[in-house]
Amino acid sequence: MSSQKNTIQNQIEICILHDKLDERTALSLVERIHSNYPNGIKNYKLKLINSTYSEINMCRKSQLAFLLDTDEKNIESSVRILNGNRVFTMSYDAKYLVNGVDATLFLGRKVVPYINMSAVRQSGIEIDNALVQISKIYLQGDGK
Repeated sequence: MSSQKNTIQNQIEICILHDKLDERTALSLVERIHSNYPNGIKNYKLKLINSTYSEINMCRKSQLAFLLDTDEKNIESSVRILNGNRVFTMSYDAKYLVNGVDATLFLGRKVVPYINMSAVRQSGIEIDNALVQISKIYLQGDGK
């Protein structure tokens, strides 16, 4: 994400958003990220924020927000707030692309990024061309 690289000072801030019901899942994800990247990524430390959708303001300065499963109202509200703050949004479920989430993963013969280019443009985030070239591009109406 080329425009997001400019907001990184000495750490990458990743926000994990979830419903209270999914607290253990979110904590597990945080632990896995820490164990897989104990020294951060490249020369950047990782700051992980574990937050519920009701406390989304904690994520306004993040470079990336990972949205766990919730209802459409929470997704749409979160996307509106996060895109307004130029936070790249990602989900594990492609069905949220229709709600404006920026990216997910496409599971086919190979796992590749699945990018919602119109959502990315609306949020004002510029994506590196190399990422676009290896990704599947979501077009409105593609379905799930």
